[in-house]
Amino acid sequence: MKSKKELRQEFKMKRCQLSKEEEDSLNHGLMLQFQKLDLTKVRFMHIFLPIEKYHEPDTYAIISYVKEVFPTIVLVVSRSNFVDYTMQHYILDQQTVFETNEWGIPEPVAGEEVSAAIIDFILVPLLLFDHDGHRVGYGKGFYDRFFACCAKNAQRVGLSFFDPIEKIFDRNEHDIVLTKAITPHRIYCFDRHACNASF
Repeated sequence: MKSKKELRQEFKMKRCQLSKEEEDSLNHGLMLQFQKLDLTKVRFMHIFLPIEKYHEPDTYAIISYVKEVFPTIVLVVSRSNFVDYTMQHYILDQQTVFETNEWGIPEPVAGEEVSAAIIDFILVPLLLFDHDGHRVGYGKGFYDRFFACCAKNAQRVGLSFFDPIEKIFDRNEHDIVLTKAITPHRIYCFDRHACNASF
């Protein structure tokens, strides 16, 4: 039985060991699965930008797809506050200027700020997830704080190169689970209402 800390290290290593060809293939699979989602009712989509050194999924391809196929969706990106582990959210548009912070995260310098309460679809970075929709991230709690500020019916959709493990055992009672997770091979659903509304 592995702890979150042990799983975090294991899956960081697992991602870093992927070849460029494997990573490209997995990203292609994620894109194909993402395109199966019904996004017609989404108004504000929060999307993370990949940290290259951690080999995170390529969300730039998803951004391009959403802009082209669902132009009415407002894309939102965040800036992290490492003092209180919160995020500020900004509309992503042609004027958005990014800088990479000291942790390797591309972030907007400024822009039109929006409230977490209006965001109805969140793409969630993670290292792994389990069959109940619990996830392991980088351990700072940014997204758990973010989720707590969102509407209860907001979709929380994880992106993962890897299939779920059976169970994360050292869960926190305050954890807010995913509604879905996308892997290169399939979409996993953890919330009946969200899943019925998305396929």
